[in-house]
Amino acid sequence: AQRVQREIDDIRVMVRLPLEMRQSLHTLESMRIQVPGGGVAPLSTVADVRFAKARSEISRTNGAQAVTLWAQTDDTSVDIVEIGRDLEPRINELFMKYPTLSWKYTGYLAEHEETNHRIVLGAVSILLALYFLLVVPFKSLLQPFYILLAIPFGVIGALLGHLIMDVTPSFLSAFGILAVAGIVVNNAIVMIDFINQHRGAGMSDFDAVVGAGTKRFRPILLTSMTTFVGLVPTMIDDSVQGQFLVPMAVSLAFGILFSTIITLFLIPSFFLITETWLARLRRAWS
Repeated sequence: AQRVQREIDDIRVMVRLPLEMRQSLHTLESMRIQVPGGGVAPLSTVADVRFAKARSEISRTNGAQAVTLWAQTDDTSVDIVEIGRDLEPRINELFMKYPTLSWKYTGYLAEHEETNHRIVLGAVSILLALYFLLVVPFKSLLQPFYILLAIPFGVIGALLGHLIMDVTPSFLSAFGILAVAGIVVNNAIVMIDFINQHRGAGMSDFDAVVGAGTKRFRPILLTSMTTFVGLVPTMIDDSVQGQFLVPMAVSLAFGILFSTIITLFLIPSFFLITETWLARLRRAWS
């Protein structure tokens, strides 16, 4: 009996009057309901009538009814993305009770997730494109890795720049980092090319690295410093229009500056160490 009663309590029935009878609430006051025995009674005596606000329109997504819930934080300094990640497992737990319903983020959170995917895809595409473009002129599958070594350090420099300038990373920061990946390889290309020229002239690996570093130190340093100085006005601009470009300028300026140090010292050292060990492996193999 209790099970039957629970099933009865769970039953929900929706009835709708004809359109001509839905023009006024007076229809409910004058409505008569047929009761057992053949009699009629006013609606208010046989039902508990409660008024509730209904949606003015029904939106659909892929044929299914959809309800959009909007929320905005009072404090603009909070991390909305982190709030969304914290709420996701709680919302999933709530929807487990209603298997016929589903949900998803839209608006800023959905755009943020889509932008992240685009940035990752763009980064992978840039790395592959740079590698294959470098393989052809250098005629080597290994030397492009020496040049691409400057990219991760350029990213580190861009992030350090945000800390130094006290600038919150944004989407433009990520696009600036992608631009850094295409710029920082220029100095490394010059350095590796000079090393190869010296090796082709009969110099040892050590002498070729030292000679290339000596001759290209000033041009590489001056090129990076002038680029950094040229971006300083944008980084310190406090106007409303300038604030939009500050994160990208910080990524470019500090990414180039930090990668220059890597190009001048780490890349030649890595080149020399790798080539030395490869020569030893060739001698051991032969």
